[in-house]
Amino acid sequence: MVYSLITFLRYNISTGSPFRYCMKRLFWLFLIAFVLGCGHHRGQLGAGSTLNNSDFDSPPRPRPNYTATERRFLALGLVDIQTLDPSIQVHLVYATPDNYIGEVLYSDFHHAFFLPALAQKIVAAQQALRSERPDLSLLILDAVRPLSVQYRMFHLVQGTPNNIYVANPLHGPGLHNYGAAVDVTLVDSSGNPLPMGSGFDHFGPESHTTAESRLLSSGAITRQELDNRKLLRRIMKQQGLQPLNSEWWHFNLMSRAQARQRLRVVE
Repeated sequence: MVYSLITFLRYNISTGSPFRYCMKRLFWLFLIAFVLGCGHHRGQLGAGSTLNNSDFDSPPRPRPNYTATERRFLALGLVDIQTLDPSIQVHLVYATPDNYIGEVLYSDFHHAFFLPALAQKIVAAQQALRSERPDLSLLILDAVRPLSVQYRMFHLVQGTPNNIYVANPLHGPGLHNYGAAVDVTLVDSSGNPLPMGSGFDHFGPESHTTAESRLLSSGAITRQELDNRKLLRRIMKQQGLQPLNSEWWHFNLMSRAQARQRLRVVE
């Protein structure tokens, strides 16, 4: 359409039309306006443009391979952390049999979903970590956990030594059941987890954060393992996340009492 209009104007100018003078002025005004308009549009979307905080207000674009459960998470207002920052690594331990239960508990979801407020803090933690240590990344080990899975976990550990470590859902949901908690560690550029003195979901004093000096002096953990824990804890606490004393990998968005008042349980 633009090409046709330009051709029409040029024809009337070149043929000596009685409107030649007016048409000539109109042609140059139109051309100038068109060029300026294109330049303004390129300025809005050019390579030098940057995101601002409002760019995160719109919902992330769903992935085409989401399962029915993951689509339900989206409908509840949760967000997939990797749609906000793909550099964050995810390995949901309960989506594999390599956990203290010994069974796959997350059979129908494999992405890490959180409340938007927690997801934004995790992204900020990743950015702070990469700024300080470009060779490291966060690795998400657990995210939202449906309450139905919590019931199953509690049932499976009954009669085993691990029964004291799994919260009874009858006493109220945990923060994972709201999407308000994250289990996380650090990995290097090859994806290898940094040593932390104990494995994820190790139920014992080596996982506690309140006795780390004693653990160090007794040789239960090394100086490097302690430094790795402190780095993770500092990065997460800088974003306002609350560590759990008995699990070096666990961080909460808020207290359980606050969650019960404000949030909806993910069934």
